[in-house]
Formats: sequence, C-alpha cells, structure tokens
Amino acid sequence: MAGGFISTNNQRKIMNQITLPVTELKQALSGLGKVISRKSTLPVLQSIRLSRTSEGKVSLSATDLDAFVTYNVEQSQPGGPMDVLLPYEQLNKSVKGSNGDVVVTAESKDKVKLRYQIGDSPLEQTVATLKPDEFPPSPKITKPSVKMPENFGQILRQAFETSSTDSSRYVLHGAYLDVQEPKCHTIVSTNGRSLFAANTFKFDLKESVNISRQKFLEWSGFLTSECLMTVQSDKSKSGYVQLTTPRWNCIVKQIDGLFPKWRQCVPADTDAWTKVELSEAAISQILTLSTKLPGDEDPNRTIQLRVDKELHLEGRNKDDKEYTSAVIPDVKITGRPMTTALNREYLQNALRCGLTEIRIHSELEPIVFCNLGKKMVVMPVRLNGPSTTAPKPAATPQPQTPPQPQTEAQERKDMPKATAKPEPATSPTTSLLDQVETVKETLKNVIRDLTSLTDAVKQAEKDKRASEKEVETARAVLKRLQQVSI
Repeated sequence: MAGGFISTNNQRKIMNQITLPVTELKQALSGLGKVISRKSTLPVLQSIRLSRTSEGKVSLSATDLDAFVTYNVEQSQPGGPMDVLLPYEQLNKSVKGSNGDVVVTAESKDKVKLRYQIGDSPLEQTVATLKPDEFPPSPKITKPSVKMPENFGQILRQAFETSSTDSSRYVLHGAYLDVQEPKCHTIVSTNGRSLFAANTFKFDLKESVNISRQKFLEWSGFLTSECLMTVQSDKSKSGYVQLTTPRWNCIVKQIDGLFPKWRQCVPADTDAWTKVELSEAAISQILTLSTKLPGDEDPNRTIQLRVDKELHLEGRNKDDKEYTSAVIPDVKITGRPMTTALNREYLQNALRCGLTEIRIHSELEPIVFCNLGKKMVVMPVRLNGPSTTAPKPAATPQPQTPPQPQTEAQERKDMPKATAKPEPATSPTTSLLDQVETVKETLKNVIRDLTSLTDAVKQAEKDKRASEKEVETARAVLKRLQQVSI
C-alpha cells in the first residue's frame, strides 16, 4: 500500500511538473523579452506561456498581439499535457542568479511553484498567475513553408535599420521581399530619405511579401542560419508571415498596402560617377570620426564628403565659419573632384552593412553605397549660400581645390526628379531662409508630438481589443455555466 501510494504521488508530481534547463531558459527569455510588453495594461501580455504536449514537447511563448514567438526546448520531458502562465519579470529574476535548473510545478490554474538554486541555497517560491485560457491564441498557419538562404536573417536586420518609423507611412514599416523580377529577387526597405536593397536572392515565393519590423526579428539571436518561411494570406492579400528555426517559431503580421515603385529611385551606374573604394581601415576611421566631428547636434546631423586627390570627412557647427576636416587614408579614388553632404547616421548605417564603395554623381543627386549585390541610396543634404574655400589639412600644403558651397544645410525629403543648380544667396534671401528653417523646425516638433500621440492612441486601441477578447471569453463561460443544470 505504502509503496503504491508513493508511486502514485510521484506520478502526479511528474504530470504537473516541468524542469527547465537554465542555459536554455536564459536563451529563451532573452528572445521572449523582445516581445513582452512591459507598458501594457493587460497582465497576460506580461506573461510567458509554458506548455507541454502529450508527446512531451515543452515550449515557452510570448506575444504583444503583433508578434507571436515560441521557443521549443530541445529535450522532451515525460508527463501529460500541461499549460501554465508565468510572470516574465519574476521568472527572469529567478534565472539571473540561478546556477541550476528551474523546476515549475502547477499547484492550480492560478498558482505555480518555482524551485531554483542561488549559490548553495535551494529556494522555493509560490507565484500567483493567470489562467492559461486567457493567453491570446496564435494565428493558424496552414500553408506550406519554403527554405530561405543562410544569410537571409542578416540582410533582413540590415534592411530593418533603413525602414521608416513615421506613423503616417505604415507601408514602409518593414522589409519588402520583392519577387517581381524572376532572376533578381530583392530585400528592400526605405524611409523616404535612404533606400536599402540587396538583390542576390532567389526566393521560392509566388508573391512579394512585406514583413513588419519587430524587435524580435531585429534580435541577433534569431535567424542566424537557414530558416523556413510560411506566408499565410487571405483573399485581401493580408495575413501573417511565419519564420521557423529548430528552436524558434515567430509569427508576425504582413503589412497591408502597395510598396512604392522603388527601382526608379536607384540611379543607373555611368562612367561619370566619382567613385571612392574604402578599405577596412578607412571604414573604421570614418565610423569613429563621424561620431566626433562637429555638426552632430544639427537636426540633419550633417557631415560633408569632399573628394579630390584624397577623401576628406568634414563637419561644422551652426556658428562655425570653417569646417573641421580629417583626411581618410587607404582609399582608392576615380573620377573628378566632388563635394556632397549627407546625414551621418545614414553614412554609418551604410558602412555597418558592409558597403565599401561610395559613388557620387553631383552635389544634388543621390549618393550610392554598394558592395556585392547590396546597395544603399541616400538623399544628400543640400548646401545653399555663398561659397567658401574648403579648409586644408595642417600638414604639408596640398594643391588648392575649387571653392565649394558650404553653409546651413537643409535635408531634402523626397527623391529628386531632375538636377538643379543652387542659386547664389544674397543677404535678404539668407534671412528669409533662416526664417523658413525656423518654421520648419517648429513643424518638425509638432509632427513629433503628433507621432507620440498617435502611438499612444494605437496602444490604447490594442489594449481595448485585448479587453474585448477577454469580455467575449467571459461571456462564453457564463453562457456555458447557465446551461448547467443542478
């Protein structure tokens, strides 16, 4: 009798207990933390769903209603089906100091027990939690999956860096997989001022897909090798995209709407371009100097590229009369002398993406960064006003370069349709331009405030939808209870 009782007791513990290896749990929480909404008013969106199937497969899931992410534990565990919700913050605190596995025991539908070890001290903690059926169900994916290239994740993250965050341009809030050209499939993104395109792919997709930018997809711990992608679309061509690796499964929304015709914004390559090929040492120096040269406080974060026999990286503050200039060594230059300016953030982004060649056609035309099938097209910052002589390095005298126009910078917001030469400024015109700049800066501040307000409204709407789901669930339960006869 006693032996049978102990055996039954142990069996019950196994049925209601899951052991999580601490190394896997730390990896899982690092990724799921990118999805957990700490600002959400809904507690269920701050919880991790821990599940075990009848086959013993264990998984941890999280969602913010826009992305549904699941981590699959490598080893199966004996026991029956189990489903509990765990507060993310509490579980994360337990794991940070733990040097052993974490054991989760389901005490009831709204109470779990955590056992873990800190140093030589075993700890046991009872945690109140929500009922498992409150967790939002993930979308059903039924379409077949396709295999993606090994470097897909890296290029996707690079594309996200160039996508827009403007709430009024939602169609640009991600990376577009363009398969319209049969022999040249492309991952492309743009924010209206810079455009990234990588075209060395051949996707087994029937239609182009616009993948929404998500923090989890930007995480370097996901999509580090080959993966599977599934596109689930409905009749309105909206739906979800599922990305799967051996340990992870991520479902995100597709972006509705037509992506712009981006190919017409990419300039054609000609012999008239001035080309600058950068070595690794030159790239490293540009990335370092671009954060230190004056002008970083300017709204456009303007930095100037001046090319003659050498490449000069130059910047100045608003009240400076001359540029602070630095010569970049270890570069190869072909073409005529040229000067242009751009937002230094786009310059840094292009170099971090491994684009080692700079192509400049004129001061007013887009600047092209390229390398091995990847391109980034960046709109220049327009230089207006009277010309001043560019500064020379303090070392040995250099041949005098033609004077270049260098005054207050104004960022061009749209891709130009035609090239135009800047008109020489007079004192009254300069005064008017200063007033225009003041008005523009005021409008920018208003737009930022409106964007923040829009984001707050969207969050409130998202919380409202989740609350409505909870109400509908509660109503369904009440209807079932009313049908119960005593």
